[in-house]
Amino acid sequence: MRQVGDIFGKRRADRFIKFLVAQGIDAESREDGEDHFSLWVINEDQMSIADEHYRAFKSAPEAPAFDTKDTSSISPNSKNGKLHGATRAPRGLERGRYIDVRNEIFARKQYRKNPVTITIIAISVIATLASGIPSLASFVRSLYFSEYLGHDFPEILHGQLWRLFTPIFIHGGVWHLLFNMMWIYQLGGAMETEEGSLYLALFTAVIAAAVNCAEYLVSGPLFIGMSGVVYAMLGYIWIMSRHQIGSRYELGQGTALIMVAWLVLCLVGIIPGVANTQHVGGLLLGGLWGIYRSRYFSTWLRQQRRRR
Repeated sequence: MRQVGDIFGKRRADRFIKFLVAQGIDAESREDGEDHFSLWVINEDQMSIADEHYRAFKSAPEAPAFDTKDTSSISPNSKNGKLHGATRAPRGLERGRYIDVRNEIFARKQYRKNPVTITIIAISVIATLASGIPSLASFVRSLYFSEYLGHDFPEILHGQLWRLFTPIFIHGGVWHLLFNMMWIYQLGGAMETEEGSLYLALFTAVIAAAVNCAEYLVSGPLFIGMSGVVYAMLGYIWIMSRHQIGSRYELGQGTALIMVAWLVLCLVGIIPGVANTQHVGGLLLGGLWGIYRSRYFSTWLRQQRRRR
């Protein structure tokens, strides 16, 4: 989604957006200030033609060529199933444009659309099962961040770089594995559906390395689990759903409440033996990543300049 320009006056903004929609360009307007509207094109591939129309409209906004019929009532099933219109449709009609991480992910054939999410789950299951097989003990030890106490990164500094990432795949039992994989399936599935497989793989790798290093420096090498990555996904989706213009993410209050409540219980010690540095670090890093990705600061600065 990209901004094609801005216009003063609601009537003109609506007129131009309706014209774009009539041309098959999915677009919408946003009120940024008093009678000031920014114009956004949903599909970036249509930016060049939308920009040409915008330049022509700016030079002659009342030209008959921009007269169109009212398109605000077009049904959500028109134009290949996409909702087009100058303004936001009622929440019930527009729901198809959003990914609700609470339940809609389960309704999709996730294994076809989200291979990275499924791969993460499969590796986690295999690694956790392997940790219970005595004959594979040496292999499982090689997945831990380190086999030595301290904070000197001995194996990693000698080239065993996979240890930066692999602790996230081992879990301490069925329930630990089940809950983490449930959140990965929902939150990771939402990210992969929206951002793509490569993006999710990069996000998971960067966050895993960061939170694993942080936990190692704070608590030593005896930690396992995907929780740090899960909380990073929570922070990312929460920020994106609130601050990215045109975001398709929708984070259910129940999801956020359960995960935050669990985090608090761990922090106050009611649930012991938890890698709290991973949890808190992941949440913060995911939130910061979301702030950058959503262009929150650049949008805020642009709005401040317009108000001066």
